[in-house]
Amino acid sequence: MLKKKSYFFLRAVGGLANSLFSMVFIWWLQTSTKSSFVVGIAEAIFSTTAALSIFYGPIIDHYSFKRTSYYSILVQTVFLFATTIAVYQLSKSYILALICAGIVSVCDEFFNPADRAILKETTADDQELNNLISKVSNIDQLVNVAGTALSGFLLTFLISANVMLICSLLSLISFVFLFYALKEIKDRPKVKKAEAKYLNQILNGYKFIKTNYFLSHYFWSSILYSFVTPAMAILLPRIAQQNGQAGLYSMFYISFMIGFVIGATIAGRLSVRVKTIGFTWIASAVPLLLIIFFSNNWLIFTGLIFLFGLMTSIHNILAESLIQITADDEILGRVLTTIRTSTSIGGPISSIVAGILLDSSGETVLILACGFIILISGLNIFRAVNKAIE
Repeated sequence: MLKKKSYFFLRAVGGLANSLFSMVFIWWLQTSTKSSFVVGIAEAIFSTTAALSIFYGPIIDHYSFKRTSYYSILVQTVFLFATTIAVYQLSKSYILALICAGIVSVCDEFFNPADRAILKETTADDQELNNLISKVSNIDQLVNVAGTALSGFLLTFLISANVMLICSLLSLISFVFLFYALKEIKDRPKVKKAEAKYLNQILNGYKFIKTNYFLSHYFWSSILYSFVTPAMAILLPRIAQQNGQAGLYSMFYISFMIGFVIGATIAGRLSVRVKTIGFTWIASAVPLLLIIFFSNNWLIFTGLIFLFGLMTSIHNILAESLIQITADDEILGRVLTTIRTSTSIGGPISSIVAGILLDSSGETVLILACGFIILISGLNIFRAVNKAIE
């Protein structure tokens, strides 16, 4: 049985550690190297570890989700301390710090699918699973807001290495609570059978996705959508700069996350249906396209970003619930990591293309491109409405 209070606490503490670390590590690189190229390498490493998630699936399914969660957080904590030491003692050893940070990122990619799979193992029905995923998503987004604000506050008074030490200690605390939260959950019984070649094990997740009408459409829609999120991350500071207020960047980001939290609350009360996923997916393009007319009005722009976050949250959470409901338990890890790859694969390319479009054509072309991608990918989800099993 999952000890929910301890589980929610570990999600909050562990999420805060990750949120702080990602902000502070990038800040340390920028201020230490004075090189956007080095910062770009770090961002590429983080994007690549997510895009390669499909290769982690067989390992996650081979071991129990409980053990994978334990080992992931434990190794992540060790390398957070290692990164802190590298920053403290070897301030010019950027390669070592990047390697340690990359391993921390990989651990996160192992933990999240295993953690999500545990939720399915410990819930009695589909609605309870959807409610639990909604609560976890709420915690994650609130923690991201807190991490964004707290990182700026801490860096005002502390050096980067000290903040990284705080991240390491928070990760250690989350490991202790993880151990307690999962203590009464039994490991899955191991099934003795001949193991296929590793490549075939990797592809089993995609093969299952192809046989499921909703998942097959969601997979390709996610690949398209993976080009939108990085583009928005580049667009927001540009709009803030045009409005002449650096503080607006944080406001835009927090507005999106507040919308995401409210959307998660709404999603937890909705039935998990393909039609709802498709509708909210397409509807999220409306506030995005309206941004074209209000990019110089920061108040309306903030409201539109809020609505974009709300709609995005609803279709994300309902889709995640449906993925877990429809996927077979024995390959759930591979299905989740394959989906994770599809949602991340466009990141590196999109970041470069978005920057080029903004510099050469302005934000209107980029927003139109993102809106068009959302509409096409949403319509593709709607194609699964009549034939998907809900």
